[in-house]
Amino acid sequence: MHTVKDLRKSFLDFFLDRGHRIVPSSSLIPRDDTTLLFTTAGMVQFKPMFAGAVKLDYTRAATVQKCFRTSDLERVGKTNRHCTFFEMLGNFSFGDYFKKEAIEYAWDYSTRVIGFPAEHIWVSVYENDDESFSLWEKHIGVPAKKIVRLGKADNFWGPAGDSGACGPCSELYLDRGPSFGCGSPDCKPGCDCERFLEYWNLVFNQFFQDTDGIQTPLPRTGIDTGMGLERLATLVQNVDSIFETDELKRLVDFVSGETGTAYEGDAVQSINILVEHARALTFAIADGAYPSNEGRGYVLRRIIRRALRFGRLIGVREPFLCRMVDPLVEIMGGHYPEIPGAAKNVKNLLEGEEKRFLETLENGLDRLSEVMKNAAAKGGAAISGHDAFVLYDTFGFPLEMTVEIAGEQGLAVDTAGFEVEMGKQRERGRKSWKSGGGAREKTLEALHRKAGPTAFLGYERTTAVSDLLCLADETGLVAALGEGADGMVVTKETTFYGESGGQTGDTGYIAALDGAVFRVHDTVKENGTIIHLGTVEKGALKEGQRAKTEIDIVRRNLVRANHTSTHLLNAALRAVLGDHVRQSGSVVDPERLRFDFTHFSALTDEEIAEVERIVNNKIWEAHAVTTEIMDLKEAVARGAIAVFDEKYEETVRVVSVQGFSMELCGGTHVDNTGKIGVFTIIREASPGAGLRRIEAVTLKALLDRYNVQKSLIAGLTRSLGIGEEGLLKKAEDTAVRLHALEKELEKVKFTSLASNVDDLLAHAKTVSGVKIVSRDFGAADIEELRKISDLIRSKEQESVVLFGSRSGGKALLLFAATKNAVAKGIDCGGIIKEASKMVGGGGGGRKDMAQAGGKDPDKLAGALAEASRIAEGMLG
Repeated sequence: MHTVKDLRKSFLDFFLDRGHRIVPSSSLIPRDDTTLLFTTAGMVQFKPMFAGAVKLDYTRAATVQKCFRTSDLERVGKTNRHCTFFEMLGNFSFGDYFKKEAIEYAWDYSTRVIGFPAEHIWVSVYENDDESFSLWEKHIGVPAKKIVRLGKADNFWGPAGDSGACGPCSELYLDRGPSFGCGSPDCKPGCDCERFLEYWNLVFNQFFQDTDGIQTPLPRTGIDTGMGLERLATLVQNVDSIFETDELKRLVDFVSGETGTAYEGDAVQSINILVEHARALTFAIADGAYPSNEGRGYVLRRIIRRALRFGRLIGVREPFLCRMVDPLVEIMGGHYPEIPGAAKNVKNLLEGEEKRFLETLENGLDRLSEVMKNAAAKGGAAISGHDAFVLYDTFGFPLEMTVEIAGEQGLAVDTAGFEVEMGKQRERGRKSWKSGGGAREKTLEALHRKAGPTAFLGYERTTAVSDLLCLADETGLVAALGEGADGMVVTKETTFYGESGGQTGDTGYIAALDGAVFRVHDTVKENGTIIHLGTVEKGALKEGQRAKTEIDIVRRNLVRANHTSTHLLNAALRAVLGDHVRQSGSVVDPERLRFDFTHFSALTDEEIAEVERIVNNKIWEAHAVTTEIMDLKEAVARGAIAVFDEKYEETVRVVSVQGFSMELCGGTHVDNTGKIGVFTIIREASPGAGLRRIEAVTLKALLDRYNVQKSLIAGLTRSLGIGEEGLLKKAEDTAVRLHALEKELEKVKFTSLASNVDDLLAHAKTVSGVKIVSRDFGAADIEELRKISDLIRSKEQESVVLFGSRSGGKALLLFAATKNAVAKGIDCGGIIKEASKMVGGGGGGRKDMAQAGGKDPDKLAGALAEASRIAEGMLG
């Protein structure tokens, strides 16, 4: 039997012997291609070569490419063939060979290497591609009756994304026999039954399609073939499902064994989904994609939550996808060395995502079940957009998951209504952070349209003389700005940096040559137009005047020191933590720098110290900071680091500290690292799942921080009457004493609580031999409620406690029961589900323990009374 590993090797060996360059798989995150979220086909990395946009080092290539598609996500696991991640075998020609050789290679590999019987192979061609039809029939010898002409929907491929190479194609099919067919005498490729399985697509690239859909002939024709490795393995290994092929079968066995679930019946679907999604997530995260609520991150989060929803059906209640990473690495890490190196990061990230969603999954499914019952009761009406939005916003249910679950019950979802609710939320978000509203945005756009792009001279200069092109105030474009007026000014050239790429805008002055002065308090960038915001302090500014731009040089020096520090920090983090570190955002201003990056856990004190040491050493070594302008592809080929999802022009600035850091960057920088002085990290935290954030200071901010701490230490030494050297010991002694006092207080509180137990039991109501202990404990916290609950249940073996309190302006509920009480019918989770509604909250839990919170503590008494009534009913 050909294993999947054998198939990879045999394919590459076949084409190596025929003069092809074996090219490693590119990342699942396309480089320099904003038209795609993920790499969806083997030809994606070769798009510039097909377009004739780059110089070729070779004219024929072969790959085993990692691919990721989500167009049929809801079918993954439910069919035998669909998957999000798959491997595509492909051979490519860039102006070298064309149809004849591509057809020969496909036929030879299929029949001589794989061993498919020639009589079982059928082919399809594009409806008017007579050349391909003739090659198959007369050159290869395929009978004409086994060559099928199909239309554009089936046999015209591309482009990958919104633009790129495309052309007619020819596909190879394996006839699996009448037992797989529909029984029709006309059954042939193109039929929807399972008899003829397409396994190889040969694309004859002849055109380039732009984003408007216009096709023009390529400067050189090309070949782009794709053969799904999973599907090929299914045929070669003579199994019915990709999940029965040797590599995926090992993962199936792992899931089955770990969950104690037989691979049969309804469980097959859940196990398949866990296997497929774990593989897809491992590869995507290893390549730098991280779960979020935007773009490709949203896709990953949606896949994680779909997997957990189906895992729940076979008893998965704890993080499980993270446990699948190691066996997956063992199976596939030999061919893909990037996943062993990223395994720790992938596991930690998945575990965190899983924990967060599992906390809300149960309650979310309960809410969805209730919503679906209400919809069904109304005659099968659709689930409202509002309800779908609540599931998304409160319980983390992606819309697509709600649609999938509802569809299983024959219900539709008002997706348009959902988008309306999402729009309202986005608008609320915009109003919460965006000052000036739509009027300011319209004015910025009007200035851009009138002035066009601004020439930025600030890399080399701090002052320049230029023309005032246009002005604006709060009403819009104006011809002049009088003394005292707030407004916006655009010059033909400027030395002011407009806020972009995380770097704050410059401040300073624009002085007209006639004496008028405009104080610039911020500078922004609108589609290439640099716009100065400020106030006229003297005279009047008018369109057409000549004026001098002069930035605040001290402020600029502080900013550029911090900006260069972010580059040093990025390189140091990668050196200490690993190459999985990728910048996800930054803020650079005079007071500090903030750097967000991908990493799975908080940095240890030792890691922070090592990062600081590396950065400071590079500062004190006084390296030159150089800037080069070059072609984007050249920069990336030389190893320049780009920010994922950032859109770059074809020509870019590359900022380098030789031998240590090289990044694409349009910001301003020091010309020597020594000018940064000293760098120190003041804070490390997490802004979101899979991300860490470092804040650091240099120069003036570091001096300010030192002065504050010096003043603080001086105050402490005066107050305590000891020298600086004694402060630490004094603090440690005080902490020990405080801890001892806290423990003593805990003992007193516990003794007080224990003394109340007898009184609580004495006043408890007994139903069917079970004591129902209900009490409002005022301002007690949840831990105090839990301790009293434990005391009562240890003393009374047949009891249920229904406790409530008020903390932080909210209601708290804690319900618990002994095993004997549960055996008699008590279900704390069921009781709290109903009672918590009365305090405006929600919650859940087990039969023996449940807790909830609510926003209306004034209704706590009613909630406890309702809980008692339900408990009595369960026991009655």
